[in-house]
Amino acid sequence: MNKLKNHILSTLKSKIYLILSVALWLPFAPSMAQQALQFSQYFSNQLVLNPAYAGADNSLSLTAVHRNQWSGVTGAPKTSTLSGHTLFKNARTGLGAILLLDEINIHSSLSFTGVYSYRININANSYINLGLQAGFNHVKSDYASLTGGLQNPNDPNILSQEVAGTAFQFGTGIYYRNPRLEVGLSSPILYSSGFKGENVNNDSTAQSNLSPYVFLFTRYKIDLSHRVQLHPGFLLKSKPDWPLSVDLNMDVLINEVLMFGVSYRSFETISTIVQIKVLPQMKIGYSYDIPLSNMQRRDFNSHEIMLNYRFYYKDYKVKSPR
Repeated sequence: MNKLKNHILSTLKSKIYLILSVALWLPFAPSMAQQALQFSQYFSNQLVLNPAYAGADNSLSLTAVHRNQWSGVTGAPKTSTLSGHTLFKNARTGLGAILLLDEINIHSSLSFTGVYSYRININANSYINLGLQAGFNHVKSDYASLTGGLQNPNDPNILSQEVAGTAFQFGTGIYYRNPRLEVGLSSPILYSSGFKGENVNNDSTAQSNLSPYVFLFTRYKIDLSHRVQLHPGFLLKSKPDWPLSVDLNMDVLINEVLMFGVSYRSFETISTIVQIKVLPQMKIGYSYDIPLSNMQRRDFNSHEIMLNYRFYYKDYKVKSPR
């Protein structure tokens, strides 16, 4: 009996230590509480930020991204996404879909979203896309894993061993592009129906997935020579009850094949980015995030891998402002 009691106390102690360790770092990393989707290579994965981007690649474009945040911390955030979109023959309608899995410690969020965009041509070299998206988000919190199967009836946060629910969500956006400039404004979660499921309305992590947030993105092309291009840009992220976050990005593209970049996330990280076009249709990217705080540098580095493949149209031509 004593051995069982000591085992239970030891298990609870380790779980409590993990929770306190994660909570200790929250002030240094707001993304832990799901401030909004966070990617370092956001300029190559814009569909997950803005439904109006659907069709902007003028091809059938498939993108996979996996982000491992804080690689040295147990239960740290992990995000995986698979997205695809295409422009149809009338060169005005774009359709796409997004599958996204977001995990942090005992919490997970799996969403599937359908995307639609409509293109309005301003002239031969510029256009505006209007976008809509709708889908379902399923969240789950496995509290039993924190307590080793035990429940504390005095803890209002542990209402059952598993909390799960599903919500319908709707978003919108607008996207502008000309040969040098692209600008996007979007709210991927403009409306959410609220989660339907046992105890889910009492789960604070589930409710954080309901909060609307806004992205403002821009990127500009500067020709340094006929072989070298410079791309400055930024991504502004806003969510209620969270401080405004800004990502500043600068990259150099060489011969349309090799790209080196650096990104600064306000008061959080510096990211180094490398992308290479290994085939005319395929691009691979990797980013490495280094925290700005000395306290975080050892275990709080992050990794992100991106793969993009495009099936270009052959039976008809779509003029690209790029």
